[in-house]
Amino acid sequence: MARQAYHEGLKLLNEEILRMGSLVIEAVDLSTKALLEGDRSLANSVIAGDDDINELNLWIEGKCLALQAQQQPVARDLRLLHTCLLVSLHLERIGDLAVNIAKISKRIERTEASEPYYELLRKMSAQALEVLRQGIKAFADRDAELAQSLEKIDEPIDEMYKEILSRLLNPREKEEAAEAHEWATHIALASRYVERMADQVVDMGVRVAFLVTGKLDSQYFDRPEPDITERFGE
Repeated sequence: MARQAYHEGLKLLNEEILRMGSLVIEAVDLSTKALLEGDRSLANSVIAGDDDINELNLWIEGKCLALQAQQQPVARDLRLLHTCLLVSLHLERIGDLAVNIAKISKRIERTEASEPYYELLRKMSAQALEVLRQGIKAFADRDAELAQSLEKIDEPIDEMYKEILSRLLNPREKEEAAEAHEWATHIALASRYVERMADQVVDMGVRVAFLVTGKLDSQYFDRPEPDITERFGE
């Protein structure tokens, strides 16, 4: 009976991670739309909705700890609890970044000189949303190959972020330079937040690959990969 309750707990935990993922996808979508369209009502809805994401994160953390304490799992079950805990944390951070973008959208004033940056932000946001969707799909499908491909999907975002910073530091038009002080900081921050969202998903992918394979990718760590097969292995 206890094992049945335990497995039901694992199933519920998985479902709540995916529900949290859906809420975060919505937050990212709405926050970037608020920024690109100057829609304050969308921005306010993202800010208000962050409480639900935070509450889910706390519930998931508590559930992971409770299941681990009750059953002392090993191998794949322990990897699942470990991964759920960290994926939830990454998703919560992405939600916070979406709130930051929503707040910027309420302060920034668009100008003619800023339009090229908005086009880059539009492309960055669309790519970041795609990375996020694929990251959650990798978790849902237990797809290590997809999880490991997220870094490649993230590369165009990094390039666009560098382009925005380069243009802000070296404005191409006199008018752009004259007006830059009014919106350049907001553009730089917004692009940074979008870039960080995608980075969080890439890190999430490392955890998903660990869930599936039982191996941590040591390229993401300063020290050599630890020997954890006895506790986390198959």
